[in-house]
Amino acid sequence: MSSPDQPAWPARTFLLSFDRIVRGLFRIEESGLPERVPRPCLIVANHRRDADIPVLGVFLGRARGSEISGVLPHFVAREDLFEPGFLWYYWRSPWLALPRLVSPAIPLPRILQVFKAHPIHRIPEQSLAIVLNDVRRYLGDRRLDRVINRFWSERLVAAGVDMSQPISWLLERERRFEPLVGGGWGHRRLNLATFREFKPVERARIDAHLGVFERALAAGEAVMVAPEGANSPDGHFQRPRAGPWRLASGATDGLPVLPVGLAYDPAVSGRRMRVFVHAGNPLRAEDYASRRAFDNAVSRGILRATTVTGSHLAAHWVLRTEPGEALRPGDFERFAGELGSALAEAGLRVAPDAGTQASRRLRWFERAGLIEGRRDRATVRSSMDEPGPGWESRAALAAYLRNELASAAALSPEVAAHFGLEAPAYVPYTANSRSA
Repeated sequence: MSSPDQPAWPARTFLLSFDRIVRGLFRIEESGLPERVPRPCLIVANHRRDADIPVLGVFLGRARGSEISGVLPHFVAREDLFEPGFLWYYWRSPWLALPRLVSPAIPLPRILQVFKAHPIHRIPEQSLAIVLNDVRRYLGDRRLDRVINRFWSERLVAAGVDMSQPISWLLERERRFEPLVGGGWGHRRLNLATFREFKPVERARIDAHLGVFERALAAGEAVMVAPEGANSPDGHFQRPRAGPWRLASGATDGLPVLPVGLAYDPAVSGRRMRVFVHAGNPLRAEDYASRRAFDNAVSRGILRATTVTGSHLAAHWVLRTEPGEALRPGDFERFAGELGSALAEAGLRVAPDAGTQASRRLRWFERAGLIEGRRDRATVRSSMDEPGPGWESRAALAAYLRNELASAAALSPEVAAHFGLEAPAYVPYTANSRSA
């Protein structure tokens, strides 16, 4: 294995500074990364939130002194990152008012270039506004009623859209009609004729984007991709998309596929978010006879590399409790010990302190509104309904964490059933190389 190539000094200075910034924001507990990552190499990781990429960059780059001793892979990045004004649109929170004001001065394209990030066209995340802008760019500024299907045309008309106007008319009023032109799967809102005409354009863009990473692997470099394609919307591990299989199956035999798992532990994080990052055992694409077998092997590798934290265990313990039922630190410690041991025996990674700091973890869930104290100083499950999973609130994050745990536990159905964890929609089966 060759030693890592050092970037030019301006880029190296930036990367070393970035490493310190990220480690100042996150308490990264890392393990499993080989001293010399093989090259070429395809690195596959789960995707929880936008912070994953900086954390993975620090984990893989492994800054040591004045050098980058790890590997700087080519990153697959969301396409809109490369659009002008992305940060202005992305930083909409009131807490980010100052960064948003200075965002036009941030050289995001140059930063992405330093990190070897390249765009990928992801169809499910394309809103109607994005799709219409692409249709206008490649097929012309057509009338809306000749582009959009009947169902969505009726909804747009009801909202006040003049469908005899060109696409540009609606795009100029995008904010006004955001509920209808936002969201995902914008392609499904086109009529059939436009969709068929536009489909070759989409395929050509995806082929061009994937070609960048195919050439990087052919040149002996590392590539990192999230098989799920985007942030998991609910915490469950999502069914892999076609990109990783295409990159792996098109490379030369012997290409290592390195699974990496990330897991956040917010209930004990404090000022810095605690995150576990672990690299599992490498796979080889040629050991799997089909895309399905490869996808399932990659999914299992990532899930086994993902650390089950005390936040995962506490989230499930709290959410499975009936309103008014007492919640005691000692009960959580016993529950976490039993479930943690069962998961570890099933071959999953469990944080060594997952069952500790029970009182501190319960206070986090109390601040989330899922636990409440009574006058007799007893702590009980509140009457709050379980929220939808997400990152927008602590209560939603608890549901998200429980779903992450459910995906990992699904690798051992007996353990999942015994502890009341429902199987997610996608559960990777055991794939045995050429016989799969």
